[in-house]
Amino acid sequence: MKRVGTNGTADQKALQREQQIYSKLQHLDDPAVLQIVAWERDADSVAIVTEFADGGSLAAHVKAAGGALLVPIAKKIGLQVLASLAALHAAGIVHRDLKPENVVLVGDTWKLADFGIAKNLSRMVTQHTFAHHHTPGYAPPEQVEGAEASAAADIYAFGKLLSFMLTGQTDPDRVVSSACRLLARDCTRLEAAERLSTEEARQRLSRIIA
Repeated sequence: MKRVGTNGTADQKALQREQQIYSKLQHLDDPAVLQIVAWERDADSVAIVTEFADGGSLAAHVKAAGGALLVPIAKKIGLQVLASLAALHAAGIVHRDLKPENVVLVGDTWKLADFGIAKNLSRMVTQHTFAHHHTPGYAPPEQVEGAEASAAADIYAFGKLLSFMLTGQTDPDRVVSSACRLLARDCTRLEAAERLSTEEARQRLSRIIA
């Protein structure tokens, strides 16, 4: 559950935006996104109640494994994350905060959570929403600078996420597997236009011999 006060704060606006994002995805009935159980509001607060991630977060999963996952395990998780991103991007949504804490395990499925700074690309706005909001180590340069959202931002974060799964850190150069290292590097190119697409990243990862 995520709960914030009803005093018109930025946190409340973020929660309302998150509920709107979730609502759009619920109509797709996509299993790759954490499902909403209830949307509650009282005089003092509003809250989103989601299904319980019984397997915990990817951050906890990597920590429990000693700080790094084997390539076969990271590959399996990475493919599920990419499938989730593909579903989001097809729906016109950019997550913008992909990190180990926001990838959670429900049963046997890894799902994306926390859409507080996600962007619905189908909604026109006159200013950049949540400009400069990001998680250090996972956000691409253009997001840090406050540029408008694009799917390339999520791919950059995925490259960092893949590096984290394999090394416990976000630097692709630390990845031992050459195929995984090259994939992470191509996802995290500084220029957004030079990064892989979600499908290209999926194909590359699926071909890696684990």
